[in-house]
Amino acid sequence: MIRIPSFLACCALSCLTSGIAFAQLTDTTMVTTRLIAPPSGASGWTDIAVDCPAGLNALSGGVSSDSSAVVVTTSAPRFNDASLFSQLDGVRGPATGWYASVKNLDANATHPVVLTAVCGLMPGIVVSINSTNVSAAAPEGPGIGVLIAQCPANYSAIGGGIDTHLPGGMFVTSSSPTFGAQYLADRPIGQGGAPTGWNGGVRNQGNAIGLMKVAAVCTPSPGVSSVVSAPFFAPSGQAAGSNATCPAGTLALSGGIDSPFYTTSIITSSTPLINGSPQPFLPIDRPAGSYTSAVGWYGIYSNVGINSSTARVAAVCAAVSPVYTVVYEFFNSTLKHYFRTASTVEAAAIDNGAAGPGWIRTGDNFYAYVSTASTSPGSDVCRFYSSRSNSHFYTGFASECASLKAANSGWNYEGVSFRIPLPTNNSCVPGTKPVYRLYNNRAQFNDTNHRFTTDFENVAPLQRQGWTYEGVGLCALVL
Repeated sequence: MIRIPSFLACCALSCLTSGIAFAQLTDTTMVTTRLIAPPSGASGWTDIAVDCPAGLNALSGGVSSDSSAVVVTTSAPRFNDASLFSQLDGVRGPATGWYASVKNLDANATHPVVLTAVCGLMPGIVVSINSTNVSAAAPEGPGIGVLIAQCPANYSAIGGGIDTHLPGGMFVTSSSPTFGAQYLADRPIGQGGAPTGWNGGVRNQGNAIGLMKVAAVCTPSPGVSSVVSAPFFAPSGQAAGSNATCPAGTLALSGGIDSPFYTTSIITSSTPLINGSPQPFLPIDRPAGSYTSAVGWYGIYSNVGINSSTARVAAVCAAVSPVYTVVYEFFNSTLKHYFRTASTVEAAAIDNGAAGPGWIRTGDNFYAYVSTASTSPGSDVCRFYSSRSNSHFYTGFASECASLKAANSGWNYEGVSFRIPLPTNNSCVPGTKPVYRLYNNRAQFNDTNHRFTTDFENVAPLQRQGWTYEGVGLCALVL
């Protein structure tokens, strides 16, 4: 059977974003959640959802389990608490999390399922959405749906997903990047160009017409590429899997699995490979939490046909910026302290409780230069820690940095955290935006803390709580 998909393509006037400053990816954070899927019965299924940390967008998501008896019926972006299914066809803003539905076909045992959201910041992200009906099952076989959501012109697909109307009987047969009108199953092995859209396939085994929606997560940023695995085989009635690994210097943003035998293939796992030591690992093999740096993608499909079949796995990769970093903000509601870090690894550790309880992300993130970018037009930002107040402080002013390095200052110098332009007369140059600095006036209680915020609306509420506004402390990059 030849696949004849429906397309969603965008005209230039409605979809192109003008004036976007292209930027590469700085890093990703993967958030995982876990549940136990009970036997689903004839029409049941199990839902699972996970949100990205505040301030980060969902680039993609993946599902993994310990059994090929668990089949994927939905894996899709969500928008706050709204599902992909509730969105109109067309182009909208970025997703905030991921959700999935699975069906456990094992009548006698429960199985663990892990959902992963790949989260990050890339300028200009949009989500392109398309939908179509899928015919009901008939005596000659199940209804088959195939659909592509195409990114706007000059955008690359960095992720995607599929939502189904009747997850108890609609099984996902493909969720994978496309390249123009070419499917993943038809792509050559090895490294290739950026995807342009996302393909979704569905096998409707129910007795009612269903609806499927496909989403492509798209970016105008350069540096996106793909890697395609060699074909792998699954005998009739069995499952098989493979992986695709991104080249050095890149991260895996997403991936997928596709088979030319799509009418008899059902996805059981499609998930990121997370960087680990001594080797990458699957989310199903680790506790729920935050992780960094996916290095590839892994997929498993089950062959329900009478003959052997093949499939391919792809990873969508992006070059890691050697210049820019994201500076994340956390708040502790017990300590009433704010904290910033330019390290995705440290941020993930805080998410997992390494800094103690109570720390949450505020979403007030900003861009800076990495600390090693010595030729960048910025100043070193020194990071200090005070054990007396259990607080960190940052300054890009050389005189302030030198003063706090003194032995009797009470502050421990921890190094250069990042580089950033500094204000002149409380003003920032074009291409940057102010980062406002406030002080909580609690030195006499050994409770010193500063906040650095990009939102001036945060200033007045803190002043009413006794904080002092100290002016513009830094100038964040606008990408």
